[in-house]
Amino acid sequence: MRGSLTLLWMALVALGSDLAFADPFKMSCQVEGVIEQLDGKKIPPAKITVEIGSIGKNVFINLDGPKPYDMRVSSLVTDKFQGKNLTNDVHLGVSAKSVQTGEAYEVTISRDKVFLTAFKDMLQTGQMNRLSFQGPCQLPR
Repeated sequence: MRGSLTLLWMALVALGSDLAFADPFKMSCQVEGVIEQLDGKKIPPAKITVEIGSIGKNVFINLDGPKPYDMRVSSLVTDKFQGKNLTNDVHLGVSAKSVQTGEAYEVTISRDKVFLTAFKDMLQTGQMNRLSFQGPCQLPR
């Protein structure tokens, strides 16, 4: 386990540098979600792949898995999204908000326990709902 945490720290240090790299850091997570606005509707658990990359000071996190767990979030600020790098001593993270619709997205991964916590706003049944999900991650060996 200690070696795995060292590997994560090395990846996170690389992300914090000003270097761009072509291959993102990948790991898998087992997540489970809930939509509170729909009477706490539970979403079936799923295994997702997390890809973390950076270009300069911008962080990109892609969650690849079954819907509705799939999403892409970056710290870029554009005319369509206002992104923010949430990385600190406790976790690596990114949030973004759509300028046009107000939909918000956020992913954080705790450095200590390598635990993913995320949310994304989705339009369902004619209203905006927030899917919150979380779960442990497995670092590559």
